[in-house]
Amino acid sequence: MFVPVPALIVVGCVFLLLVMLVLRRSRPRDPLLGGQPPAPRVTRPALTTSATGDVEQQIRARLAAGRKIDAIKLAREAYGLGLSEAKDLVDSIESQTAR
Repeated sequence: MFVPVPALIVVGCVFLLLVMLVLRRSRPRDPLLGGQPPAPRVTRPALTTSATGDVEQQIRARLAAGRKIDAIKLAREAYGLGLSEAKDLVDSIESQTAR
């Protein structure tokens, strides 16, 4: 059975292209280079007023102990805030307790 060499080359090139496409889809793409945008952040449910008061008491206790960074971490986890928003919240609680 005789197969012409150009036909084998074409079949090999098509096979390599298919393998490259499969491998390319399996790895994540950079959104800046035309990939899909990142998944939206999952927001946490709003805390009830009793839970909010409990978190504020914990924040005040950590501030009284001189652990401001831990208080900011707690605010971020409890309320789902970013770093600057949590710092502003802790600063406002700190200024209220200083009065």
